[in-house]
Amino acid sequence: MPEANSIRTLLRAWLPPACRRWMHAWRQRGALTGDYRSWADALADARGYADELLLKRALAAVREVEAGRAAWERDGATFPQPQVNAPLLSVLREIAAAEGGWLVLVDFGGALGSTWRQHRAELAGLAQLEWRVVEQPHVVAAGRMLAPGPLRFHASLAEAWSGEPPRAALFSSVLPYLEDPWAVLAEVAARGCRHVIIDRTSFAADGRRRLAVQRVSAALGGGSYPCWLFDQEGLLAPLAAEYRLVREWTPTIDDIHPAAVFRGFWLSRRDGGRDA
Repeated sequence: MPEANSIRTLLRAWLPPACRRWMHAWRQRGALTGDYRSWADALADARGYADELLLKRALAAVREVEAGRAAWERDGATFPQPQVNAPLLSVLREIAAAEGGWLVLVDFGGALGSTWRQHRAELAGLAQLEWRVVEQPHVVAAGRMLAPGPLRFHASLAEAWSGEPPRAALFSSVLPYLEDPWAVLAEVAARGCRHVIIDRTSFAADGRRRLAVQRVSAALGGGSYPCWLFDQEGLLAPLAAEYRLVREWTPTIDDIHPAAVFRGFWLSRRDGGRDA
């Protein structure tokens, strides 16, 4: 694939060294092995990962950003120069414009607010910005100790929906690691969310949904865990009746295995949304 190779060469030349190192570590997350019949079967072959160690690394990286010694962070890695996810930022800005300058967003599985920190400078001029991360309890507890400005942490979608209803829900590199991502998408649809953004999500290159085990390099904490490689129609099925696909893109930073391709989607409610 000469064209793909040339794109990768250009990216390597353009990206700063710290980002290239992180990309290399990300791609060394290890093989996607197996074709499992059930989540339980995949889980039995996975070692899991050290939550406490990963949280400690993430907290250290966030503190570097907040102290001004790094521009942004992800997966415990820090980067000295600002860099945005251009397709995602464009979608966020368009949603805010459609909502009268408001961006009230739920970031499901958003760690300690990595995506918000990466893009907060570009979103600072909005009339209203609320970034609500839904995470595991130990991450929520840590996040609440350091959450600045519009960043808030919640232990469930129900909690994140309290108060002003969110206009958008973001799922960035999280759906493949949930046992039942379809149930989560169905819950967001049932709550009447106006916009759903799915980014940096793995799909099977051959189009057939597959459940694998992803083995992670020591550079990113080690361990292994179940990972879905989706089929597009199947993943989006919980949203198909009430949402229309507005935009689709191919993220360039994720490239972990030939069996996986990564995609992003912006879907908007056909009825304009409702509060639930």
